[in-house]
Formats: sequence, structure tokens, C-alpha cells
Amino acid sequence: MAEFSSDGVSIAYEVEGEGRPILLIHGFSATAHDNWVRTGWVQALTRARFKVITFDLRGHGASQKLYDPADYTMDKLTGDAIALLDHLGIGQADLMGFSMGGGISLRLAAQHGERFGLVVLAGMGGRALEPARPGNPIADALEADDPSIVEDRSARAFRLYAENLGQDLKSIAACARAPRRSGARESAEIIRNKVLVIAGARDDLAGDPQALADIIPHARAEIIPGTDHMFALPNPMFKGAVMDFLTGWN
Repeated sequence: MAEFSSDGVSIAYEVEGEGRPILLIHGFSATAHDNWVRTGWVQALTRARFKVITFDLRGHGASQKLYDPADYTMDKLTGDAIALLDHLGIGQADLMGFSMGGGISLRLAAQHGERFGLVVLAGMGGRALEPARPGNPIADALEADDPSIVEDRSARAFRLYAENLGQDLKSIAACARAPRRSGARESAEIIRNKVLVIAGARDDLAGDPQALADIIPHARAEIIPGTDHMFALPNPMFKGAVMDFLTGWN
């Protein structure tokens, strides 16, 4: 992957294909390769004549590792995305984010809507509008000496997933401890881009995508039957719904 400096932080990125640019933002504890290459998204989008821009979020994958939660605020995460577009000389791109990447995309569309065309909030729903719950079981699981003692099933799954990808668990835990849940409703209400909110019917982490789409002025929701959060991106129906949305506005 190529690298550039975003306000002093090294961010790894790749650009593939020619055509309409689209920026893809992966989920928490993932990498650009695992979310977008392994699942066939880059191949599908380049075949549809998109220029596909992917990058590893700070603290993830091949990007620089940081160990202070203050380095993972929403402003810094969105700032990396805008800095990458500026680095590439791209004035406007379509945008798709998955899970935490969807939360970043939500803020990008609200704060920098003129930089983006169509927006896909994938693996997102009404849970994004809920206040943060007490405690931080995911960060606790990432910091645990032994993952077998972690009782929270979802938190343990994130720990094992990050380990399987060879992630730096301390940097991922720092990312998990950064407060980012506030302001989602206010951001959603001011977005003026055309937006697709999409999640699996069994995605308990996202919740109902219709609940989020209802407060975004130009949004619609898609619910994909039979899939959950972890298996949404490789699901052919999920991919088909997104591709229909993106290509339907060509």
C-alpha cells in the first residue's frame, strides 16, 4: 500500500480502477483488505467503472499505530478521509462506510457534504442513535491477557477477529475507548446527499436501518434477510442492493 501523512500520522491507502471515484471506509478492528478486497467489493466496483479508494484507518492494518484514545476522535478520523482525498486531488467522490466506517461516513456527509456524491451507510441502523452504554466491554476484551475469560460474546468476537488479522491490540483498544457516539442524530438530520442505509435483518449491532434513514432527509433503507453484521459485506444480496443504488444514479 502507498502511504501519506495526515497531520503527521502515516495512513496507508490504495487506489484501483478508473472512473467515478468512491471512497470506502472499513469497520472497527478490520482492514481495508479484509472488508473490501477479500469480500469482492473492489473487484465489483472497478468492474462497474469506479475508481476505488481504500485506506486503513489510523491504528489499523498498515497505518500508524497510536495508543492514546484522544488520537481517535471523530474529527481526526474524518480528517484522515478528507486529507486522503486532498492528497489524491479528488474534489468529490461517492462514499461508503461499514459499521464504524459508516459512522465516520455519516459525519463526513454532514460536515463535508459537498465533497461527496452518493453515500452508503452499511451495517448501520437505529443503534447509532442510542447513547453509549456504561462500560466498554470491547476495549476490555482487547486488553485482556486471555480472551477465553471474556464473557461478552460480541466483545470476544471482536478480539478474536482483530487477533486473526494480526492487529496491534493496544492501538485497537485505544480506538475503542475514544468517545464517538454523541452527535449522530444531529449529523443525520443535516445531511443533504442521497443516502442508502443498509443492514442485515439479523444485525443486532446495527439495529433497524429504517430508523436511521427516517431522520436523513434524502435517505432510503434496505434490510437484507438472513444476514448478520459479520457476514453482511460478502452477502450477494447486500452487494447487489448497494451496486443498484450506486449505478442507478450514473
